[in-house]
Amino acid sequence: MLVFSSLLLLAATAFAQSPYWIYLVNKGEGRSPDVMRVHRFTAERRQASKLASKAGFGDIPLHPRYLRLIEISGARIRARSRWLNAVSVETDSMRLESLQMMPFVRSVEPVAVEIIQLPMNLIQRKEPIEPEHYGNTYTQLALLNVPAVHNLGIFGQGVRIGFLDTGFKRDHTVFRTVRLGAEHDFITGDDIMVWDSLSKASVSVISNYEIVQQPELHGDWIFFIADSTALNATTARVLYAAHRNGNTWDTILALSEPQITYTDSIARSHAIVTKANSDTMLVVWEAGSTNDYKRRDLHCGVLSNTSFKGFAKLPESNCRNPFLISNQSDTSILLYVRDEGRVRMNRAVWTLDNVEWLGASEVLFAPGGILDQPKASVSGDTIIVVALDLTQGQLHLARSLDGGQSFSDIPSPANEEVVAFDLEGNHLVVAFVDKAQGGFRLASFETSNAGSTWTDFIHPDVFEVIGSIDLLSIAGGGLHAVFESAGDILLTSSPGAVDSWGVPSILAQEFSYQPYIAFNAGELEVVWSSRGDEDTDYDPGEDWRDVNGFSQPAHGSRTAALAVGYQGRYYIGASPGAELYVAKTEKHVNLYGSMYEMRIEEDIWIEGLEWLERNGVDIVNSSLAYGDWYSNDELDGKTSPASRAASMAAKRGVLITNAAGNVESAAPYISPPGDAYGIITVGGVDTLGNWWEHGVGVIGSAVGLPDDGRIKPELVAPAAGVYVIDVDDTISHYFYGNGTSYAAPLVAGIAALMLEVHSEYRGDPETIISLLQQSASASSPNDTIGYGIPDAYQAILPLPSNIDTFSRNELLPPYPNPFYPGSQALIYFPFRLNKASTRIRLRIFTLSGERVLEKPLIPPGGTEGTDDEIAIGTYDDPADLEQIGAFWNGLTENGKPVASGLYLVVLSTQYGSHAAKFLLLR
Repeated sequence: MLVFSSLLLLAATAFAQSPYWIYLVNKGEGRSPDVMRVHRFTAERRQASKLASKAGFGDIPLHPRYLRLIEISGARIRARSRWLNAVSVETDSMRLESLQMMPFVRSVEPVAVEIIQLPMNLIQRKEPIEPEHYGNTYTQLALLNVPAVHNLGIFGQGVRIGFLDTGFKRDHTVFRTVRLGAEHDFITGDDIMVWDSLSKASVSVISNYEIVQQPELHGDWIFFIADSTALNATTARVLYAAHRNGNTWDTILALSEPQITYTDSIARSHAIVTKANSDTMLVVWEAGSTNDYKRRDLHCGVLSNTSFKGFAKLPESNCRNPFLISNQSDTSILLYVRDEGRVRMNRAVWTLDNVEWLGASEVLFAPGGILDQPKASVSGDTIIVVALDLTQGQLHLARSLDGGQSFSDIPSPANEEVVAFDLEGNHLVVAFVDKAQGGFRLASFETSNAGSTWTDFIHPDVFEVIGSIDLLSIAGGGLHAVFESAGDILLTSSPGAVDSWGVPSILAQEFSYQPYIAFNAGELEVVWSSRGDEDTDYDPGEDWRDVNGFSQPAHGSRTAALAVGYQGRYYIGASPGAELYVAKTEKHVNLYGSMYEMRIEEDIWIEGLEWLERNGVDIVNSSLAYGDWYSNDELDGKTSPASRAASMAAKRGVLITNAAGNVESAAPYISPPGDAYGIITVGGVDTLGNWWEHGVGVIGSAVGLPDDGRIKPELVAPAAGVYVIDVDDTISHYFYGNGTSYAAPLVAGIAALMLEVHSEYRGDPETIISLLQQSASASSPNDTIGYGIPDAYQAILPLPSNIDTFSRNELLPPYPNPFYPGSQALIYFPFRLNKASTRIRLRIFTLSGERVLEKPLIPPGGTEGTDDEIAIGTYDDPADLEQIGAFWNGLTENGKPVASGLYLVVLSTQYGSHAAKFLLLR
C-alpha cells in the first residue's frame, strides 16, 4: 500500500521552471509485456538480441495513476521513457523535495542538456579523385573502402537506419530516390486535432503550442491550457479558447492572461458549461501562482460570442479540478477537490454580467486520499457524484436525492484498481488493471435506481494501458466512449444495452492524448492533443533560420545524406539503399536566430530513441553530446540517462553510432551518450586518414578518458574535409565541412551494408562492432582513434555462399516462366540497379526482332514522363513491380493477344541495356 501526504500535492510555481527526471519505483501490479503490440521488424530484432523476447518489462507503458499524481502536484510532463521507467517534468526547485517524498518515486535528478555537434567551419573545395560516378564523395568513401562493397551490388537494401537530429529537408536532389520509412517531429510543440463522423478524418486545427492539456470541444469553441510561448517571448500557463469560423479557428482568446485576472495567475485545469439554447458559457479554471506555490484558486468568467468577461475568484482556496454541469437554465453545479481528500459543491446563478455563488458544501471525503477529477450526473433531484482516489485506484461515490441539499456515500461497483473513468447519465465506464490478463480493460456499469445497484459488462479487449476516458450519450440510452491507450485514440459505441459495445476504432496512432467527445450540428466530433507531427522538414510556421541562413533541418539532412543520399555523378552515401527513419529531436536555432550550440534536453532524445526502436530500426545515428553537464568521473556509461538508454537500445538489438564530439584541448573528452556501453562512438580523421587533432583554441575530435579501462572512441571516420550537402543553397548545393557528426553516419552506413549481406547479424550489435573493429586500421587500439578506420569490404567478409552479387543494371529471370496468359494474369520482369536511372524502359521482342511492346517504368510515387529516378536496389516483389510497371499481360500495344513462342525482354537504362528470354504458351 502506498502512503501519501497532503503536503505532496501543492500547486507548482512557474518561477524558475527547470526540467527534471522523475524515476518511478515500479509500473504497478499485474502488468505483463505479453499484451504489448510490437512492430514485426522490432519483434524479430528483439528476439535475436540479448532481450530474447519480443517485449520486456522496459516496454510496458508507465502507470497512468502515477503520471496523474505527478501532474496534479503541479509538475508538467514533458516526455516519458518506458525503458527508464521515468518521466521528465518541468517544475521549480521548491517542488523537488515533495516529489521525492512521493512513495511511487524512486529518485529525482535534473535533465541534462546537450551541445549539438554541428560543423565547425568550411574549407576549400577539392576535386574528385575517382571514379566520377561518386562525384566528390569518392574520397571519403574510398578511405572506408565502401566503393568495393557497392561494386558487388550491396547498398544496404532492407536495412532501417534511424537518425536523431534536427530534421530532414527532402527537396535536395540527393533525396530523390530516398526510401523514407517514417518521421516524427518531437520539438515544435503540440497540435490540437479534431475528428468528425461525417468525413471520418482528423485535421490539425491549432498548432505549435507547448504542453497542451485538457482540450475540450464545446460547440464552436475549443478550450485548452498551454504554455504561452506561441504568442509571447516568456512562458506562462494560459487557458485559451479558440473559435471556429467555417473550417478555420481564427479567433484565439487567452482567457487567463494576467490582465484578465491578476499578475501572477498560472492556469492549471478548467471546466465549461453552456447555457441551454445559447452560445454563452460559464468558464471556471484552476490557477496557481508564481508568488505563492501553495496557492490554488478557482476563477470564473462568462464567454459570449467572442467576448469574455472575468469575475472575482471563488472564496475557497486550495481547490483544483473543477467540474461543471447544468442544473437549471440559469443555475450550474460546480464540483471541485479541496484539501486533496474532499469533493465540494457550489452552485452558480449566472448571466452575461454577473456570476453569483450560492455557497459551498461537502459531497465526498476520503481520509488520507487524493481525489481526482470529480464528475456528476443530474436527473431531476437526483445527483450522483464520482471521484477517483489516486492513492489506491478506488472510486468514491455519493448520491443526493434532494437536489444536492444532502449527500450520502454509496458503494462503488468497481472492485479492481481503477486508473480512469467517466460518468454520463446512469452510465459509468472505468478503465481498470486486469492483473490476470496483465493489461488494462474497460468495464461498463449501468444503474436504474440512482446507484443502489449496477449492471456490469467487461469489454473483452485487453490494452497495454488506458490513460483517459470521455463519454457522450446517444439518443435512446446508448453511449459513445473515446479513450487513449499508449498514445492511440480509440472510439467505441454501445447503442443501448450495457453489454453491446462495439469493436474500438482507432482514430489516431502514437503521441495522441486527452480525447474529448461532443456533438456539433448533429455530427460526432472528437478532439485531442497530438505531440509533434509526422513532418520533420522546414516549416516557416515552426522553424527558423540562423544568422548564416541555415534552416532547422540543415544538419539532420547532411548527416542523413552521408548514409542514404544518392545522386549519380555528384553525391553517393555509404548505404543509399537503406530505409530512412527520422526523429526530429534537436533544436538548431530558436525564435531569435541564436545558432548552433543550443541547449537541448536529453529527455527528448530518449523519447525519440525509444520511438525509433519501436518502429523496427536496426541502426540509430546521433550527434548528441553533453559537453559541460557531467564531470569526468561521471563519464562511466552508467550516470547519464541518455547513456543508459543507449545501452538499453543495444540490448534490444539496435546498433547505436554516436559522434565523439568536437572539442578543444581544455575539455577533450567524449561526452554522454558517447560513453555508453554497447555502442560505437565515432571519432574523426581527415580524408587522408590523419587524426583530426584538437588543440588550444583549435577544434578537433574528442578522445576517451585515459583511466576508463575501455576503448573510446571505438572507431574513426572522415570528420575533416567531408563533402556534405547544403539544403539551403540553391546554387552550389554542397560544401566541405568538419565535425564528428559527419563521421558517425558513415560508420552507420557501413553497418547497413553488413546487415544486407548478413541478416543473421540483425539484433546482434556486439558482432557488428567486433567485426568492424577487426577490419579497422590501428595495429593497437588507443583512446584517440580507437581501433582505427574501418574497412567496409573486410567487415562484410566472409561472403555467404548463396550471395548473388551484381555490378550493373540488369534483369532477373522473369516469372512465371513459361507464362500462360489463359490462366495467369501477368508475367513479371524483376530487375536490379546498381545505378539509379531515369527514363527506364521495357521492350518486348519476338526472336525475329519484331517489337511487340514498349513501356516506361515509373518509380514508386512517380509520374510518367518526368525525370524521377528509380532508386538503386533489387525489385522482385509483385506489388512493387506492378506499381513500377515491370509486368506484361500478353497483349500487344494495340490490345491484341500475341502468339505462343519464345520472347525477349530488354531493360534499357541510361547506363545500358540487358535482356532476358521467356516462353509464352497459349
